[in-house]
Amino acid sequence: MEEAAGQQKQRMEWEVRGGFWQYLHVFIFYLSVSLAIMATAGVVRLASAIACVVLFVYSMFTMCSSATYVIIDPVLKELTIEKFYYLLPIRRRVATDTMQALLVEESAPPAEDEGENSKRDLSYYVRVYLIIKDGRRLKLFGSGMTGSPQENRKKAYLITRSIAAAWNLPVNYSVRRSQPEAEGLDLAGSSAK
Repeated sequence: MEEAAGQQKQRMEWEVRGGFWQYLHVFIFYLSVSLAIMATAGVVRLASAIACVVLFVYSMFTMCSSATYVIIDPVLKELTIEKFYYLLPIRRRVATDTMQALLVEESAPPAEDEGENSKRDLSYYVRVYLIIKDGRRLKLFGSGMTGSPQENRKKAYLITRSIAAAWNLPVNYSVRRSQPEAEGLDLAGSSAK
């Protein structure tokens, strides 16, 4: 992705994780796991076992076959969001004249210590949205649970830089911090946006 970010005329494609569809089927997956535990504990053993297998296979198939991709093509001057529901594609094209800005939302930035670089921090997130002129937001990137905060931050930066450079869009940056009172810190004069 680094080479693509440096070349503004190159087509880029990446997967967007998250959203209601994926979260729903992650919930169904964990429901099937709980049914498996109930079946082994003897609670309605046969019904729980059958429901567990059906829901497990269904949720795994749905999560694997229902990806969302973002494709930017500076030559065609459009952004394509391609969603798959059960392997069926739905494409949505966004023309550059309807784009207003990019919004980067981030939790408190990760520590810059050398030992922290490979550490997983589930409280950290970074998301990149495309703001459309009618006020809607399209999610272009969401940090995953598998990467470290520095890896997720780097990916968000490369994606934001590529889109902003390709279509000359302004970038708005928002940091969500925890409440200072909850942590017992005195941060007078700092804004917690």
